[in-house]
Amino acid sequence: MPKPTNIPPHPLDLYRLAVQHPLAEVAFAEHVWSHFHGDDSEPMLLREDFAGTCAVAAAWCASDPERQAMAVELDEPTVAWAAQAFKDPDLHIVQADVMAIAEPAVDVTLALNFSVLIYHDETSLGGYLAHALAGLSDGGVLILDVFGGPGLGESSVQARQIEPDESGFDPFTYHWEQRAWDPQTGRIDCRIHFELAGGERLEDAFVYDWRLWRPGQIIGLAEQAGFIGAALWWSDPTEPGRYKPVQEVPPGQDWVGYVVCRKA
Repeated sequence: MPKPTNIPPHPLDLYRLAVQHPLAEVAFAEHVWSHFHGDDSEPMLLREDFAGTCAVAAAWCASDPERQAMAVELDEPTVAWAAQAFKDPDLHIVQADVMAIAEPAVDVTLALNFSVLIYHDETSLGGYLAHALAGLSDGGVLILDVFGGPGLGESSVQARQIEPDESGFDPFTYHWEQRAWDPQTGRIDCRIHFELAGGERLEDAFVYDWRLWRPGQIIGLAEQAGFIGAALWWSDPTEPGRYKPVQEVPPGQDWVGYVVCRKA
């Protein structure tokens, strides 16, 4: 989506460019499907919960002319932005609470960008997992992402320069701030800020009040909900991008991984 550089970018444009990797997420979903199903079938229907920009759902549709996706997002201005950004008739954008949408049954449901961390108690997270299970076809998979590591105990800000290629935007700086973490409750305050090429700063462009669940807690709740084979998938730093099921992450390093849950 080329944009003239004299128009200030929307925060969702900046988020999409700095944070999201839609093609990689589609490739991972395909990899997970192959792990369980081999070459016997292809996943065709995807649901993206907490869809935000809807970029992953759009990439799914673009990956195969037979594929369709439903992107569920609660925030009305975000839905309006996504509807303007992506015009694919195979992409169905729904403005709703994810818990209010039960159909159609899909092959893959994605809940990315740490979205399930909005649930602060077992009842609400378990309720979402049960709802996601009900919305999957037999053999379908739910994929969500998580993070952790010793760095959680420290307030920090990480900055990264973003130089968009085809977007038409000027380079900008992405700031990820971990402001506070309570190890007793798991509650964590994280924020995203942007600094534009002209020096303008978008402070608190995105603010997150999350509970940082341990993978084992999510896996346990997923199994209680009725999933089988729930597991943490992690990529060893020596093999970046090659995610595989693991029992645990080696101690002493910060990490990002996925919890993958399969319906029988």
